[in-house]
Amino acid sequence: MFPRLTRSFFVVCLLSICAGVAVGMFALPTAGRAQEDVLYFAATGHRLSNANGFLNHWRSSNGSQTLGAPLTEPFEQHGLMVQYFEYGRLEYHPAYDGAILRGRLGAEYAEALWKEFAPPDPVVLGQPEARLFPATGYAVGEPFLSFWETMGGLDVFGLPISNPAWEYIGTQMALVQYFERARLEAYPGASEAGTLVQIGSLGRDLALLRGLPTAAVDPAGASVVDHYGQPLPIPTPLPPTAVPPTAIPPTAVPAAPAPASAPAPTAVPAPASPAPSPRGGKGIIVDLSDQWLYAYEGDRMVFDAPVSTGRDGFNTPVGRYAIYAKVRSQTMSGCIGGECWNVPNVPHAMYIVGDVALHGTYWHNQFGTGVRRSHGCINLPLNAAAWVYEWAPTGTPVTVRW
Repeated sequence: MFPRLTRSFFVVCLLSICAGVAVGMFALPTAGRAQEDVLYFAATGHRLSNANGFLNHWRSSNGSQTLGAPLTEPFEQHGLMVQYFEYGRLEYHPAYDGAILRGRLGAEYAEALWKEFAPPDPVVLGQPEARLFPATGYAVGEPFLSFWETMGGLDVFGLPISNPAWEYIGTQMALVQYFERARLEAYPGASEAGTLVQIGSLGRDLALLRGLPTAAVDPAGASVVDHYGQPLPIPTPLPPTAVPPTAIPPTAVPAAPAPASAPAPTAVPAPASPAPSPRGGKGIIVDLSDQWLYAYEGDRMVFDAPVSTGRDGFNTPVGRYAIYAKVRSQTMSGCIGGECWNVPNVPHAMYIVGDVALHGTYWHNQFGTGVRRSHGCINLPLNAAAWVYEWAPTGTPVTVRW
């Protein structure tokens, strides 16, 4: 049919074509697959890959809705490789055949803020649609039950560890319920259906609380995507700063538990720290605009925390002061402008001028939100006040400014 030379030439050509097809089948998609397996979230400046199987889990568990965007790169924490996201944390467990599990952020967050939950509520337990979990004794009813079941149930949220209760989320009241791995929030009338249920940003809160590295990384070699993991038409440049975290108390410092359960911390971006005046020794700046406290040793910031200062009519005075007295615990009482109060067991009071003091606050948790709650004092989260109290001796300069 073909001369020998022609037939040999045909075979060589056929093999070349097959090899070319093979290259097209296997080499070209490899580059595309590598891009698809490393996502760079432009909104947060972090990557998500399958180096630990996290990307596959994110995709298979509706991660855009139940985890949000990554806030850190993978790193080792307590012997496990973990990665923090807006609403949760993924953990790689080699002891369980490489299982990817979600961290117990709801329980960890409650513990970090000394939250104490009331015993199971008989009213909730008695609701016909409620689902009881004997392991914790708490039940899940509407408006949370349908959302809990639809979005992943035990695998995503874990068991309930509290009753539904009203708390401040930012400046807005919401009905919340804590679970082992998350906090669910319900905002009545916030949607066309009547009630908006969403997952709280506890991953973001704990990332700030623990001082985790949230600075943006290089997107090179990754597919740039939006908040939901969808490709962006134009690559977004590297964000210059860290992900704006949610404002909650800073690194936990042992402090006495609050006498009563406090509302959840507020969700606001932490402001950039102010530039201090060059000086030696320790010093404190309270910024009324940001509602934030900064502690310095020389020109180096060593600590910061959200605050709530005096409301209109009881404004915290602006000026340069110094801590002139410290009281570890006391009852604060008084009457100003027709308002009277008597608050027992106020911890870690540090007086700076007259009756104005920095002190721990257990009766609200609206720190750093712009909501000013006090009669002139500078309210601090309990663990933050404990840290400042132990760090700042009498005579430490305190600057209160706008």
